[in-house]
Amino acid sequence: MLKIINFNKNYEKSTLRLFYKSVFFNRKEFEYARIPTWFYRYSGLKDSIKLLAIMDGKVVGSLGVLPYEGYVNKKKKKIGFFVDNCVLPEYLHEYDKIMSALFKEMEKRARRAGYKYIIGWDYTEKISEHLPLYNGLGYEVVDGINWFGGGTKPIHIICQNNFRISAVWKIMLRLYNLKYYLCERKLPRLEDDISIREMANKDLPEVVRVINHQNENMEFSPRYTINSLKKYIRKYHSECFIAEADKKIVGVLITFLGSWSGWMYGKPEYTKSYAIILIKHPLEFAVHPDYAEKIAPHLLLKAMKGKNDKEYHMFVDVFDRRIAWMRKAYLAIGADELPYDYGSLIFKDLSGKRTTLERNVYIPTNLVINPITDARYFGN
Repeated sequence: MLKIINFNKNYEKSTLRLFYKSVFFNRKEFEYARIPTWFYRYSGLKDSIKLLAIMDGKVVGSLGVLPYEGYVNKKKKKIGFFVDNCVLPEYLHEYDKIMSALFKEMEKRARRAGYKYIIGWDYTEKISEHLPLYNGLGYEVVDGINWFGGGTKPIHIICQNNFRISAVWKIMLRLYNLKYYLCERKLPRLEDDISIREMANKDLPEVVRVINHQNENMEFSPRYTINSLKKYIRKYHSECFIAEADKKIVGVLITFLGSWSGWMYGKPEYTKSYAIILIKHPLEFAVHPDYAEKIAPHLLLKAMKGKNDKEYHMFVDVFDRRIAWMRKAYLAIGADELPYDYGSLIFKDLSGKRTTLERNVYIPTNLVINPITDARYFGN
């Protein structure tokens, strides 16, 4: 018998195991965007939804929803971003039954909580396999919401139980780092009237204008005021870089640190020895169209550079690859768009209307990765 229940901390370990076994089943990953707790990403978020599917006395599936506000058809909406849509590999023959029950219960709760849209990201391969299920539930799909990853060095690494990166991996990462160095050398130098620097408080009004102007052209995107952006930056302990041309702000990159963990090299659950690593991600990345090709790669490199000019910190993003300038910028610096990370967006208007998205879509990277940045993991 299948039961859908609220997450209970008694299920913490089994739910975390479900996440790794489901998401990384038969995949060759070696780092995972989760610290050693399943509940962590939901803590402190009002109206978040946390559901588990129980069958045969054990956790066989999960589904969560994280809240944010964005604009659809130029109207502000309360949006739920779904995460943790997982089914235990040995129950994949029951996938449609389990996930259908989870989504139906989630939608009931989402409507009660005032959500207007539900959106979420998943691997294209999985969505294609279960497309009849999602179509039957009233969800629509936008392809090409892909991961892009670059850099080789964590901002900070916290080793647990004497964890050590093997000598082979250290050599491989050094060689891989060389790719970014060579890509940077190939980039045209910035023109004399263009500069990149850290953002100052006096820049906030113009930064808000640049970000909002870009976001107006994307569905599910937020809008900022000076105060709301300031709070957002503070919440995520962000670094903020701006690009100026003739002393006018034409580009913005705001980053945050997300805590990943694992380094398990293909093993889909925690081993005794593992590491928590901090990796940079973009909160907002906006560039004036006239300057995108010139400036965007240099903004990314500015965020990736540490004290050593020849080392590049890990930088991971997920966005709509139809945003051509952004995709070109990542590829120009040597970042990878890996085929096994190709993804799609699933979305639904909870009012029952069918919505066709003609514009690019905004992906809240912080919700995909981690909506909470915990100072405990920052180090010095």
